[in-house]
Amino acid sequence: MVAHVRTSLSSIFLALALYFLQGMSLGVASSIPLFLIAHGATWKDIGTLNFASYPFSLKLLWAPIIDVLYVKRFGRRKSWLVPVQFSAAAILFLFSFYVESFVENVRIVLLTIILFAIVFLTATQDVCADGLAISLFTLTNPQWASTSQTVGQTMGNFIGSSFLLTFESANFTNRFIREPLSIAPKETGLFSLEQFIRFVALAFLIVTTCLIFFFREKEDLPTSDDEETESLSLIDTYLSIFKLFKKKCIQQLTLVSLLAPMGLVAISSMTWLALISQGVPRENLALISIPVTIVTIVAPLTIRHTELPLRWFAGSYIAYIITGMPIAVYVYYTPSMISAGYYYPILILLLSCNKFFQALRFAAQIGFFASISEPRIGGTYMTLLVTLQNLGFAIHSSIILYVSHWLPKNYDFVIATGICTIIGIIWLGFSIRTLNQLQEIPTHEWYLLPIKHSDDVMTSNNHRTSLIEDESTSRII
Repeated sequence: MVAHVRTSLSSIFLALALYFLQGMSLGVASSIPLFLIAHGATWKDIGTLNFASYPFSLKLLWAPIIDVLYVKRFGRRKSWLVPVQFSAAAILFLFSFYVESFVENVRIVLLTIILFAIVFLTATQDVCADGLAISLFTLTNPQWASTSQTVGQTMGNFIGSSFLLTFESANFTNRFIREPLSIAPKETGLFSLEQFIRFVALAFLIVTTCLIFFFREKEDLPTSDDEETESLSLIDTYLSIFKLFKKKCIQQLTLVSLLAPMGLVAISSMTWLALISQGVPRENLALISIPVTIVTIVAPLTIRHTELPLRWFAGSYIAYIITGMPIAVYVYYTPSMISAGYYYPILILLLSCNKFFQALRFAAQIGFFASISEPRIGGTYMTLLVTLQNLGFAIHSSIILYVSHWLPKNYDFVIATGICTIIGIIWLGFSIRTLNQLQEIPTHEWYLLPIKHSDDVMTSNNHRTSLIEDESTSRII
């Protein structure tokens, strides 16, 4: 019988810090299109820039190298986290000197190349962070891997996007900061885009330095039955990927991950850009995102203890796409309502409801991935599953952005959202049975190598019982 192990606060804070860095760099990358739209970029331009996000869909190609090759004395994850994060800091610092010129002149190709490099390093860091999270939380509560990722990335994304857009704005800074303090107005905000990117580079340097001196990584991989496991060789790790795809459950999960985003991409990829094109100022959009971000942070905490993540995924999926259509219609009527006092409160309410279900869906899906990932190849296994999800989003986002370029200009967002909503409902109708079947598969059947069945059943039952007891106190549906 396995004793219950409590999750340490240091493990949670470490995971949060690493995912926070990811969120900041991705937040900056996601903010660039908002600046470009203001300088005349088209949906086609944004579709091209979207290719910068593809490293998150390709990281499986180099994830096995990260999982297998490392300096044992330095640490399995630290061997990669340290050089990768230092490299990201260097590129961000150099990029800061040219970013404003590239944005003002709509240098889409150059921006895509540079952001691709930044996202590539962020994706590589994500492989390390995912593997480390699995190692930290396997013995305690795998759902913490999902929760720390969702909360950390959301908080970082808020700083890299909303905070940036708010205080970079000269209008906001003059009205709410300089004027109350009797400071003369200026043509710039509290800081510029290039200064903020340097701040992000500095954050990478600080966290990485702390990681070197204050974190000692455990050499052995934890398992559910407290036995040490041997790491696979590089070739065996790559072969394990092909072996995983031979499993019927992985094949079914692959289809779910690749096709599910069809119903989600219009709202997730176009909403903020559509609001700016309809006349909502960037700084107002940033302020709107503050309560929305709070909701996004709180949402994953509601399912930090659950044994049925795919049930939550299905429920939040349909809720997300249904709450997306009212947003599209509301955005369409923005020009005629934006001056009304009720416009922004209603917009915040609509966006908050939609983002709540988006965060719930993401946390449930990542939580399921973490619960079935085999610790021996935790980074690669988790990366495989997350990569499939990211690939689905990247492909369908590019498609919908390019298609929207050819839709009637005044109705492009509404039409795109309507199409995705219909497709999403149809997909879920055909896939709900598969989701239920995947949820019922025992954890050990997702693993590559056989394990002692009796020990696994006992361990699985004990862990499942613990989760049921925890869930009984936090169930909301």
